[in-house]
Amino acid sequence: MFVLESLEYYGRIKDPGGTTFVRWGRTSCSPTSELVYDGYAGGGSHAETGAGTNYLCLPKEPEWTPEQSPSLVGYVHGAEYETHGSIWDSLRNHNVPCAVCRTNSTNVLMIPAKQTCLTVWIQKYSGFLMSEKNIHVSSKEFICMDETPETFTGTQDNLNGALFYFLKTVCGSLPCPPYINDRELTCVVCTK
Repeated sequence: MFVLESLEYYGRIKDPGGTTFVRWGRTSCSPTSELVYDGYAGGGSHAETGAGTNYLCLPKEPEWTPEQSPSLVGYVHGAEYETHGSIWDSLRNHNVPCAVCRTNSTNVLMIPAKQTCLTVWIQKYSGFLMSEKNIHVSSKEFICMDETPETFTGTQDNLNGALFYFLKTVCGSLPCPPYINDRELTCVVCTK
């Protein structure tokens, strides 16, 4: 209960019902969701085989215990957009923001290759399916990056920690049609 009590203390969650989701690439939630916190996208480095496989939404105000000085560790890096040759070129190498959002709905579903929700589901946001590059040693989860992403000012150094790349289709075992070979996949996040 520490997390819930902590969030209630800061006045961010008033009703413990519902569920949460991450809005990748934004610092705010949709109008029908409540912001729990916003922060920095991060994860294990694209070049390392250890650490976790999921992306994290790290809060802007971390809390620390006294330093432990362990000798064997893994690392969490910040994440950058790697959006080469696209209309998102201006985002390349910028750090990626994120927002943890709460909805009164009890179900959250990310649907790849769709831009709209199924009947009776409520759309929270849509965008593009992203993850690490296919040749990187560190694989990451598939996430839905908001279609109108933001950046943090002054964060365009090419530090190559955790990275977000567009994902494209490959025909063969994936039927074409209805899919089209070598096309960026869209996505939508829905609640019910």
